[in-house]
Amino acid sequence: MSRDGKVLDLSDQTLGPRGAKKLAQLETLSGVETLLLQGNRITYRGMKALARSPHLAGLKHLDLWGNLIGDLGLKAISESPHLQNLEILKLWKNEIGEDGLGLMAASDNFQHLTTLMLNDNLITPEGAAVLAQSRAFPRLEILNLFRNEIRDQGAQALARSEHFPQLKALYVGQNGITDEGALALIKSESFPNLEVLDLVLNQLSEAIMMSIFKYSKKRDLRIVTR
Repeated sequence: MSRDGKVLDLSDQTLGPRGAKKLAQLETLSGVETLLLQGNRITYRGMKALARSPHLAGLKHLDLWGNLIGDLGLKAISESPHLQNLEILKLWKNEIGEDGLGLMAASDNFQHLTTLMLNDNLITPEGAAVLAQSRAFPRLEILNLFRNEIRDQGAQALARSEHFPQLKALYVGQNGITDEGALALIKSESFPNLEVLDLVLNQLSEAIMMSIFKYSKKRDLRIVTR
């Protein structure tokens, strides 16, 4: 716990579901704004317990990297009456797919969210489309979908979205995107504040590089391809 009681770092403590349940009962969590739980494998059972804790009502930053919470864990976050002030939510490596994203996209809990990290999950083109069509993230500035499987269809769905007016950085590297999907994102006018578009480790041809250079200069947009 930090001296001011606002940051609690329990990364790599092997809490598991039982440890998460005990943690959820601690009244000392009431002042915590940042909770780091990386690599604890709390699973959806532990996440359900935390989501029910009234002591987490002031939480703004929740890092759940590598906790295998799955769609049921994301359901708990999306439905929690105590996790409505989140600004940063990191969900790397949690086996999240289309069902979990559907629940998230329909929730009112993420109105303050500025950073959403969903890299290394099970997100398909359909999952990307669910995100693109949702009005749940009006303040989102950073969206990280690195190493999923959104492919061209998912990239095109994001490119057509009208619901990310504040987005500044979009990471869609290693998603099986080809020139078609990349061009849709590069030419999209849906992200008026976009500063960074990361397309690394996709299936892009050398021919697209000229278009990338052209649009990056035109829009003052940093496009990363390698």
